[in-house]
Amino acid sequence: MFLPGAVLLRTCIALIALSAVAWGIRCLPVFQDQSRLEAAKDLILRNVKVSDADLDALAPLLQRASDRIDCVPVVDRSVAIIRLRLAENALSSATDTLDRRLSELDQAIRKSLGCAPTDSYLWLVLFWVRNNREGLRDDHYDLLRMSYRLGPNEGWIAVKRNAMALAMFEGLPPDLADAAIAEFARLVKSELYTEAIDLLKGPGWRLRDRLMAGLAGVPERNVGILVKAMSDIGYDLDSRAPVERRNRRRI
Repeated sequence: MFLPGAVLLRTCIALIALSAVAWGIRCLPVFQDQSRLEAAKDLILRNVKVSDADLDALAPLLQRASDRIDCVPVVDRSVAIIRLRLAENALSSATDTLDRRLSELDQAIRKSLGCAPTDSYLWLVLFWVRNNREGLRDDHYDLLRMSYRLGPNEGWIAVKRNAMALAMFEGLPPDLADAAIAEFARLVKSELYTEAIDLLKGPGWRLRDRLMAGLAGVPERNVGILVKAMSDIGYDLDSRAPVERRNRRRI
């Protein structure tokens, strides 16, 4: 015969077990969605080509995440990055889905940032989205400023951000133009030479004099490696300018 205390204990254990089962039934689909969305997000961030056909199977997961009002930061960020790739695919193929995909991307980014507002990459993407949807406007620059403020030293973000900033350099406000020059210098100082070379011979080539001047505070060894690497692939730079400017500052 069970004592009353024993019966109460067994009842509590049974209720806890039932609650755990109910929690698992409710949350298992979320975990499954999270796993699949994260896998796609990781491929995209590694710059692996992911086509619309590859992403078709994720459409129900994206819709469920969009319909959910609560925050699951990992899922919401994955959704935003997948929708970024869908928008990029539409942009490159000039399909009539571009406006809809940009709108979905805008909504996904705002949802993700509402849950995790310190994501400097998504602030950068939001800057890109708003420019594509509405054209370049002064108030959009605050989005780029947020990206710089929240993630000044994240290398992979800095590479993407610097490419965008250098491409539109002449239209940037002075503070963001200075930030772009300083960001390039940080890449060289951090020995991200491959990335710096791609930027310099790409969107930064027309700005090479200013970018090289911005290397005045970078160790001479780093500047020398960059200049030699550029020379080896046929791009001649005046490596003396940063050194001369640095020496003048010392005086």
